Amino acid sequence: MKYLIKYILISSIFLVTLNANTMYMLTKIPKVYLVVENHSSKLNDNIKQEALEILKEATKELKIDSSGYSHRSLAVILYETALESEIVLNIELDLGEMVKRIDDENEVFALTYQKRTQIAYKNKSNEDIHDLTIEKIELLIYDFMEQYKEDNL
Repeated sequence: MKYLIKYILISSIFLVTLNANTMYMLTKIPKVYLVVENHSSKLNDNIKQEALEILKEATKELKIDSSGYSHRSLAVILYETALESEIVLNIELDLGEMVKRIDDENEVFALTYQKRTQIAYKNKSNEDIHDLTIEKIELLIYDFMEQYKEDNL
């Protein structure tokens, strides 16, 4: 019993730590260019405006300037892939920017943050898919915000 309690406690701490962090560091992001791309046949283009508003609210709360152009892009990307006999909607939140390579000092565009979730279309109406997509986008952005706050304490 004693070992079971220790195991549960250690597992819980590990899972909390694992969920809170990614391999990316979200420090020193003064400005971003917001992008929403929809490559889904099930979602109309209204989703782009809704996702953009969610991104704007998040960057405003984090005090990240999202007005005008920046070499750093924060993007929500929606695209479909086939998985076995189903079509799946992939929802990604990416941060891409120009970075210098250590070995040759050349600048390259790189993803400096990426997180993805998926929705299976099976037995879902277009309205359900839309609502679930907005919910998943909000969760991805919430995770981004939490890590940004942690990394910038």
